[in-house]
Amino acid sequence: MKVKNIKLLIFDLDGVLINSKNNMSISWKILSKENKLNIHFREYFKKIELPIKQILSELGIKKNQNTLEKQYFRNSLKYKNKIKPYKHVYKILIKLQKKYLLSIVTSKRKKNSVIYTKQFFPKVKFSLICSPRKNIRSKPFPDQFNYTFKKLKVSAKNAIYVGDMVHDFTAAKRAKTNFILAKYGYLNKKIKTNYAIDNIKGLEKILKRF
Repeated sequence: MKVKNIKLLIFDLDGVLINSKNNMSISWKILSKENKLNIHFREYFKKIELPIKQILSELGIKKNQNTLEKQYFRNSLKYKNKIKPYKHVYKILIKLQKKYLLSIVTSKRKKNSVIYTKQFFPKVKFSLICSPRKNIRSKPFPDQFNYTFKKLKVSAKNAIYVGDMVHDFTAAKRAKTNFILAKYGYLNKKIKTNYAIDNIKGLEKILKRF
């Protein structure tokens, strides 16, 4: 796909705008201990591309998923000081919003995503923050992208998604939109794409080509 006339920049949240691995580790360890799950964080993190209920299912935890989900995200909010925005992200977003619409597509719960973006990027206007919900499946399905394009009235070909994992790439491809790999993120070893960045500053350089 030839990239041109870009109007919308869509970002994954974890692993692209913020580094929340330490926060997730603490949140999961507390959850695991309190509920006697006996599952190490590394097993949870292997499936971090997925919504938490799906992660629980794949880890063999079928009961009390709603309660566990609430506990996990409550822990995440409690230890939000353990989340750090990646270097230069705030500054770059401020510059980019002068030219492009900005939005987020994430597997994280909407409430938490809104709180974190307001905390770390208070002067950035995200036109939409899209999390999975009823009738909007999570990545690798294209639902969140299709919803975003419709809501913001932007064509898929006029948008770019910046993500760091296989499901990000797959979902963008299925939505027929452009993709840039954030190589500094969490899981990207299996991804081969035309555009990649080592840090958020690289995004500016790529955008100058179009």
